[in-house]
Amino acid sequence: MDFIEHAQILIQALTGLNVTIWDGCGSALTEFEEHFCFSPEIQRLYTRAGLEQFFERKGRESIYVISEPLDTNCILLHINGIFDGIWIILGPYVTDNWKSGTSAALLARCGLRESDRLPYKIYRCGLPVIETAEVVRTAVLLLANTVGNIPPRELEIIDLGDREPDHLHIRISSEREDAATVTRRYTLENKLIDAIRDGHTQEAIIHLDGIMKLNPGLSFMTPNMKDQIAGAAILRTLGRRAAVQAGLIPVLIDSISQEYAQRMHKAVEEAELRDLMERFIASMCLAVRECKRNEWSPTVRKAVQYIQVHLSESISIDTLCRFCGVSRKQFVHTFAQETGKTVKQYVMAARCERAAELLSNSRLMVQDISAYVGYEDNNYFAKVFKGIYGVTPQEYRKANTIF
Repeated sequence: MDFIEHAQILIQALTGLNVTIWDGCGSALTEFEEHFCFSPEIQRLYTRAGLEQFFERKGRESIYVISEPLDTNCILLHINGIFDGIWIILGPYVTDNWKSGTSAALLARCGLRESDRLPYKIYRCGLPVIETAEVVRTAVLLLANTVGNIPPRELEIIDLGDREPDHLHIRISSEREDAATVTRRYTLENKLIDAIRDGHTQEAIIHLDGIMKLNPGLSFMTPNMKDQIAGAAILRTLGRRAAVQAGLIPVLIDSISQEYAQRMHKAVEEAELRDLMERFIASMCLAVRECKRNEWSPTVRKAVQYIQVHLSESISIDTLCRFCGVSRKQFVHTFAQETGKTVKQYVMAARCERAAELLSNSRLMVQDISAYVGYEDNNYFAKVFKGIYGVTPQEYRKANTIF
């Protein structure tokens, strides 16, 4: 097992791929399910029971490339010979970056709902982006060093169609910063946080420029891409701090941070990484501006964010009161006064707005869209939609389809 265990460490360090080793007993498959199974109903092969069943039924001479409905992949292979009885799981991984425009349609096809979109984004963006061919080469290399090379005919493709640390430890190089540089750097970082907190994109980018031009001798300022990626991680930490100060709820903050963490990790050139840093700032500032676009009180802003995240679920006034930490009487009065709608009216409008986007941008059936935004009764959904937009969902689609 020493070779396999050493290979596990090496593969994880070089590619970011998770490597799970299972010898027929132990908790490895349970841990895999806990960490990587977003939906046991949809990702059956990511459950312990599903994997055990797969291992029992499949032959032991192939490399299995698994693609599942939630757009993630993994590779399964069996090591025999002197390592007989060992199955290895490489992944899960994804083959491209997060695309917000297609996520809603994907989740709706899988029977999930709008409230699942942000948790799914955090889950998906926590996986490494890597080409399947590269993972297959890794699997072949493992086999070549244990049981010999595997012929191409034994590659089988099966289509079954987690979070950055809050505190980063920065290594200081031998070239120490003088007191004036340290003070200047902290001043610029605080200005960067203030700009993001206020939603001022260009101002934030100017302060980022200032920080990078200081070149204070920190290791992440060197030409080495790994050091620069570490510097980008610090930027995301500053951005998250600013977003918290602006009043964004954690799940929204993480959805942005994890999306760019995934992209930055794959950057290969300085210019590409710099572009991603600026786009991260722009995305975070946009989220802040969206949060503040109405002159709502912190209580109403927090409630509205909760509604957006849990749009397809049953949302009660009592739940919102507990989340916001206010009394029912105070909340109902404040929400209606500031939004001009009751909670029920606001939720209906938000659901129909999301449904209108899907009607325009996807070919999903109306009943699927209805279920996705939280209406099990398609007729009731059509009635609510017409009450807000003045036309039925079908009529709206006909007039607003963009594909």
